[in-house]
Amino acid sequence: MRLECRPPADPNAAVPLLKSLRTDLSDEVFANRFAAARANGYRQLAAHHGTAIVGNIGNVVNETLHWGRTLFVDDLIVDPDQRGCGIGAALITAACNQGIAQGCDNLRLCSGLNREDAHRFYEMRGMSRSSYQFVLPLKET
Repeated sequence: MRLECRPPADPNAAVPLLKSLRTDLSDEVFANRFAAARANGYRQLAAHHGTAIVGNIGNVVNETLHWGRTLFVDDLIVDPDQRGCGIGAALITAACNQGIAQGCDNLRLCSGLNREDAHRFYEMRGMSRSSYQFVLPLKET
């Protein structure tokens, strides 16, 4: 499979894939959060196979005391019919290259506790488990 990882010409082209990862969000909440994230530095790299987007990695660069300048991966999704073809690995590599080019110290992401296949995928790419994420909702969605 010939892949090209680059920002999508139309950021909304990857929305169907992204929504399949965020099924707990209503269409309205998703649209509002997607627009707000993009306005606050959220960037996308899409895996293109011909004219089709078969994967997407959404990220933002931030600075934290512990991790320093970090490329934080908010979303990594591959079309379920295309998994196992190297798309996720290509997206991680492209994101690492993007982070290096932006002077980042780390690439970091959070993953749901039940996503054991994803955890194995990340660990096979040299990533290590470093913490749990704890969340306290401050308002209803």
